[in-house]
Amino acid sequence: MKSLKENSPLPLYFQLQEDLKRDIEMGNYQEGEKIPTEKQLEQIYNVSRITVRKAVEGLVHEGILVKRQGIGTIVSGKRYQDRSLKLESFTEKMHEQGFQVETQILEASRMKAPPRIAKHLSIGDNEDVICAKRLRLTDGIPLAIFTAYLPVSVGVTTEDDYSGSLFRLLEDKYGIRISHSDRTIVASLATKEEAVLLGIRPYEAVLLIKNVTYNESGRPIEYSEGVYRSDRYQYNLRYVR
Repeated sequence: MKSLKENSPLPLYFQLQEDLKRDIEMGNYQEGEKIPTEKQLEQIYNVSRITVRKAVEGLVHEGILVKRQGIGTIVSGKRYQDRSLKLESFTEKMHEQGFQVETQILEASRMKAPPRIAKHLSIGDNEDVICAKRLRLTDGIPLAIFTAYLPVSVGVTTEDDYSGSLFRLLEDKYGIRISHSDRTIVASLATKEEAVLLGIRPYEAVLLIKNVTYNESGRPIEYSEGVYRSDRYQYNLRYVR
């Protein structure tokens, strides 16, 4: 049995959180391993169910633990980080961190641009775009679903190879010089289809990252939406005053 400090200014649930964190950092609980049940934690620490639940929920919120229906609460896997303000493709970022990237192409089709896509790309509603939808995996783990829209006027076709970096495709094959992108990050919930592809529960929290990429003359050449697993991906940004 472990003991927490009743007379500490730190709440019991916070002490329990920190103790569980230490156990995880020391390798007492491995990635993907179940931690003790709430009832077991009550007995181990001699605390109430409410204290245990609050501590566990806090670690779930931090992304350290993940609740899996029918399994229990498990230690989350490593998070892939985006800490650079340099404009790079997903493939380039992952390779820099030493991860292998695999792509499953879900769709590569030509279509009329829906109004909202046309607006992002500054084209007419009836203009054709290539829609490339891909599941991206890192070291065999599903991490994100990307849906990219590119105006056919830039030269791309459905026959192009979309298994690698789109930036490389545009630069190397079509000679397009990429200048900058506008990025919007919002919280969202996984649809049933997205959950199946990403290996998570339906309506689990995900990051929805929207990008408009521009060439050197300021023309939008790609609009994409990426649905990222929030338990596997995080942004680290530094703000300087």
